[in-house]
Amino acid sequence: MTTSPLTTHTATASAGGVDPGPADRVGRPAALRWLTAILMPIGPACVAVIRLVYPPDAATALANPAIMEAVLWLGFVATFTLIPGAYAALGLLRRPTPRLYLWTGGFLLPGYLAMVTLGFFDMLWAAAPAAGMTVSQVEALSAATETVGPGPITLLIFVIGHIVGTTLLGVATLKGKLVPTVVAIALIVSQPLHLVSVIVGLPVLDLFAWGMTALGMAFLAARLVRNV
Repeated sequence: MTTSPLTTHTATASAGGVDPGPADRVGRPAALRWLTAILMPIGPACVAVIRLVYPPDAATALANPAIMEAVLWLGFVATFTLIPGAYAALGLLRRPTPRLYLWTGGFLLPGYLAMVTLGFFDMLWAAAPAAGMTVSQVEALSAATETVGPGPITLLIFVIGHIVGTTLLGVATLKGKLVPTVVAIALIVSQPLHLVSVIVGLPVLDLFAWGMTALGMAFLAARLVRNV
């Protein structure tokens, strides 16, 4: 005896259950994937702009409050898009590279979570002119906060987590053939390149580095949408 879709639907309804129907079963996950896909490159793109315009020292920050306010808003957007974007990217790794999926998540998610700590320094530099603080006062307070409580640990988690995590993400996408090879390689080198740019003080290079991360996330977002 064969069971038609109409019979199945009737049986489900008569049993007291609710059959969501094909449109709901497919539509809602598809819509969620589209929303997540849109978010995936936004976080790294925001950080790329932040790294380009970020003042090199407290004196420059206090002299340019508009830039610091822009940094705060970009950081706000990045905070709420990096985590869901990374989580969505990790979901693509689970089947093709299960071991790298665990290692990548173990570094990347804590790294992004720890980035929230950096927002305190941005807020401090942005609010200092309104509070009438001098450059020396801001520098002294910034230096003091770096040694209070879990601050140093959180900073270490951020640095190691997002650099190693993004590198592993690129390796996993290369191994799993989730994106073109050149994009995977760009993702692999993006955050080590970011570290180099911070050390040598080249904001344009940092823009390029985080831009490559955003590019990799954009290709992963396209892969996520194709999986709908």
